[in-house]
Amino acid sequence: MLLDSSPFQGGGGEGPSCRACRQSILPDQKSTRIAFQNDPNGFKGLTGDYHLECSKPFSSLAQVINLRPFRF
Repeated sequence: MLLDSSPFQGGGGEGPSCRACRQSILPDQKSTRIAFQNDPNGFKGLTGDYHLECSKPFSSLAQVINLRPFRF
């Protein structure tokens, strides 16, 4: 059984978790929010907060999906 402080679960109470790497986004780290039209509430794990460096491939993907939304 994994403990709450496991690095594989992310979070940990320091701040929101990055959707890409699952690590906490600390107050001194740059971050961005990416919204996908096919996941407006973030239930599919796409829309949400990302570290700025982690967000780069997802930002490009969101641009493509938001131009022509696919149903997954």
